Amino acid sequence: MNQRISRTIMAILVGLLVAACGSADTTGPPDINYGRDLCVQCGMIISEARFAAAYELADGTQKSFDDVGGLIVHQRQTGDSLDPEKTWVHDSETEEWVAVDVAYFVPTLSVTSPMGHSILSFSDEDRASAFATDVGGEVIDWSTVMELPDVGGLIGDHHTDTDTPMGDMNMGSEEPNQHNDNG
Repeated sequence: MNQRISRTIMAILVGLLVAACGSADTTGPPDINYGRDLCVQCGMIISEARFAAAYELADGTQKSFDDVGGLIVHQRQTGDSLDPEKTWVHDSETEEWVAVDVAYFVPTLSVTSPMGHSILSFSDEDRASAFATDVGGEVIDWSTVMELPDVGGLIGDHHTDTDTPMGDMNMGSEEPNQHNDNG
C-alpha cells in the first residue's frame, strides 16, 4: 500500500514539475518612466500613459511605444512576431495596462494621440462603446486594428501630409486629423 501511495505522490510531483516547466514565464508589461523613456519607433519621449503601448518578444525583449499606431508601424517594419498575451495597451481612461486580445479599440480622428495615429484602447466594452458613440466611431478588436491600412493620422508615417480618414470606416470626424508635427 505504501508503494502505491509513493508512486501516486511521485506522479503528482512529476506532473506539477512538467506543468511548471511548460508554462510561459511572462514578465508582464514594462514599467515605463513617463517623461524619460523613449518610443522604440520614433525615438521621442513617451509622455502619456493613456496612449502608451508595448510588447514582449519571445526572447524577453520588451519594446515600448508612445501610441498604438507606433507599435503597429514598428511591427510592420520589423516583422516582429506579436503574442497578443504579451502585447499591451493602456486603457485610455484608467491608464491601466490591458492585453490587446481582451481590449476594445476606437480609431477616431477626433482625438490626437502623441504620433497622431489616433487609436484609443479600453479594457471595458461598455466604456469603449460609449466613447465611440460620443465621437461617432465604432469599437473594433485587435485583429481589426492590425488590419487597418497605412493611412496618415491612423496607421502610417506621422511625418506625411496624407492625413485622411480610412476607407469606408467612420473614424468619428469628417475632418482630417490635424496634429503638431514636432517629430
